[in-house]
Amino acid sequence: MSTRKRIASALTAAVMLVSSAQAALAAETSWLSRGEAAAMLMAAADDYNPGVQKTDILKGYSDGSLHEERPVTRAQALVMLRRAFGGELPQPVGDNARSGYSSANFTDLPAWAAEDLQDVLSTGIVAGTSATTFSPSSYVTESQMERFIQRVYALEGTNLKDDFYAAVNKQALDASVIQPGYTGSGSFNDLAISVNQQVAQLIREAVASPKTEGERKISALYQNIMNQTARDQAGISPIKPYLDAVSAAKSLDELMAVHLRVQQELNAALLVGFGLTIDAKDSSVYDLTFGSLSASLGQSGYAGATEGQKAAYLAYAAELCRLIGESDADAAAHAQQIWDLEAAIAAKSLTNQEQYDVDKTYNLYTMKQLQDLFPHVDLNAVFAQTGLTQTDRIVVGDVGELEAAAAYLDEAHLPLLKTYCRFALASSFGELLNHEFTDAQQAFQEAYAGVSGSLTLEETAAQYVQAMMSDYLGKAYVDRHFSAKAKADVEKMVRDMLAVYRERIQNLTWMQDETKAQAIGKLDAMKINIGYPDVWQDDLKNVSFLTVEQGGSFFENIRAISLASHDLAIKMQRDGVDRTRWLMTPDTVNACYDPTENSITFPAAILQPPFYDVNASYEQNLGSIGYVIAHEITHAFDNNGAKYDKNGNAADWWTAEDYAAFQQLCGRVVELYDGQEIAPGITCNGTLTLSENIADLGSMACLTELESKRPSPDYAALYTAAAKIWCSSYSREMKQYLTQVDVHSPDKLRGSLVLQNFQQFYDAFGIKEGDGMWLAPQDRVVIW
Repeated sequence: MSTRKRIASALTAAVMLVSSAQAALAAETSWLSRGEAAAMLMAAADDYNPGVQKTDILKGYSDGSLHEERPVTRAQALVMLRRAFGGELPQPVGDNARSGYSSANFTDLPAWAAEDLQDVLSTGIVAGTSATTFSPSSYVTESQMERFIQRVYALEGTNLKDDFYAAVNKQALDASVIQPGYTGSGSFNDLAISVNQQVAQLIREAVASPKTEGERKISALYQNIMNQTARDQAGISPIKPYLDAVSAAKSLDELMAVHLRVQQELNAALLVGFGLTIDAKDSSVYDLTFGSLSASLGQSGYAGATEGQKAAYLAYAAELCRLIGESDADAAAHAQQIWDLEAAIAAKSLTNQEQYDVDKTYNLYTMKQLQDLFPHVDLNAVFAQTGLTQTDRIVVGDVGELEAAAAYLDEAHLPLLKTYCRFALASSFGELLNHEFTDAQQAFQEAYAGVSGSLTLEETAAQYVQAMMSDYLGKAYVDRHFSAKAKADVEKMVRDMLAVYRERIQNLTWMQDETKAQAIGKLDAMKINIGYPDVWQDDLKNVSFLTVEQGGSFFENIRAISLASHDLAIKMQRDGVDRTRWLMTPDTVNACYDPTENSITFPAAILQPPFYDVNASYEQNLGSIGYVIAHEITHAFDNNGAKYDKNGNAADWWTAEDYAAFQQLCGRVVELYDGQEIAPGITCNGTLTLSENIADLGSMACLTELESKRPSPDYAALYTAAAKIWCSSYSREMKQYLTQVDVHSPDKLRGSLVLQNFQQFYDAFGIKEGDGMWLAPQDRVVIW
């Protein structure tokens, strides 16, 4: 869009050269002519190749004519692109190298194209017309040419007016390194690694000299994970009795008897299961939940999978089946059956975005209704083993998924259900067993998501203990690594942002006073959690941990933790919702908004550089941790959070007119983000990412307002900090995967497209119509 504006005058001159008949053809096909392409490229490349002329870009045919009227092919467009930008494009390094599309995938690349375009293809900016086709002779549209130009802007990364994110982060992106075993690098990933290392040190100290009961539990679990020899010797023996029982089942009743045994002894559900969730309409109590078979790759992981992703999952499933004793032939056949089963269920399930929509996830069933849906399963027997209290309010979060799963719970599908149960046991408990399961998981991650290398055993052990022993390690982390000043400073920032939000809501032109009063009341009631909880939990107080030498094992330790969580669920249902409990541990590098509590939480781990630095400027902290804080506040008013009131209950507090206006603005946000490219051939899904995009836009509106109140606003510093905090790098496979499943937009858009909606951004950097970062005023969207 921005490039189209930029070359408007140049295109006018070029179009005049086209005959009326040829113009009609171009209008009918939307093909770009050679003359139009040259005009676009001259305008786009002038800052990179000053003085570039049309004759530098267009070369004549054998008859000496430039034939500007002819449609431009993909091959010609790339040659012209190279010439326009000076004859040689930069070779990709760092993130550009990971994100690029390999020309080795193309099967239709003729020798002449491979030779003439070798340097352009090697940059990775050319995504094909399909996964394996380059289509050199296909004609190019204006939007396709714009995409080529935008990719060169990102590759160059030298002009913030054309690609702000790439230019601001060029040094970091080019030098980016993804640590072995990790999915990516960047502010969040790198800080998480640093925090993991800090917690690992706490664990090593506890292991070396355990002084408290908590430290003794940490020591036992860590030593058992590190004892790979003992785990390898045990092999699959911890789950073999259950595997054998599944194999021996001759009826659905017998298989359900195994299910009940697994539920009782391991607190795991193979086929159906009950649990707890906070009641969306009365957040002071818990409701029962019920679920059945589900798709492990999520709703979009099957129909949207690439051939490579599908092959990776099939190979992984087959390997797990082989590791639990199946022949190669049976393992391959069963892997395909598992894929088909999960794909069928996924096709009927909610999308990732819909899973956050209370209107779609709050579905109340009675036990009789569920029993009618599963006529061949004794749900009362399943429920009896939970120890939970019977109510007739059972929440089903995904009706389509449940109904799809229910169709398989009968005698006719017994062989398939047995295959599924054996696979579920292997996938759920394999990481607790011998190293072959870990190797299979690593191979899957590498093939599916481009994860290179693996964590060391020490890193794996420390991270597992960190996750399981958060009650003890969270407090230890805060005592050693969190400062009272950071807590006080961030609390003040939150108060300042809430004040600005109140003011902005009061000044909204699309919302009436009645709804404004409700929105401000929700702000005033918002609970703020900074650093660490007021009450430290000890959910493992009554759990004993034995080392291998004492007769324990990694598997037995985790079984004990799981059974303790069963007892905790019974207590939680009895006592009601405990508002002192946090959704996140203090050593988590993240933040969140909880709609059922109307609370925002910022754990201690994220309140340090690069997000918060006591020595940084106000603008740097505002654009970093401030971005995160205001983002979480805005979640109270995104398309999902807006359905909850100030008490955390799903309730309609809007007037009909105001909600209709809000929905219209949400639609504009979807349009703004949908199809935005973040790597060659990889685009954003505006519907999937709507809620997070609303939160980003609201955050930046709040930060811009805050900065405007400063005596000498430094918008350039604010927006630069905001772009830098989202600097990240992932493999191409992981970027593709995230655009399918992650409700957050790709980081590049969070550090660039968001900024394009604020006039202060254009003023701060002198961005004008025709620059790559230009977004026409009528296309900019601000909701809150």
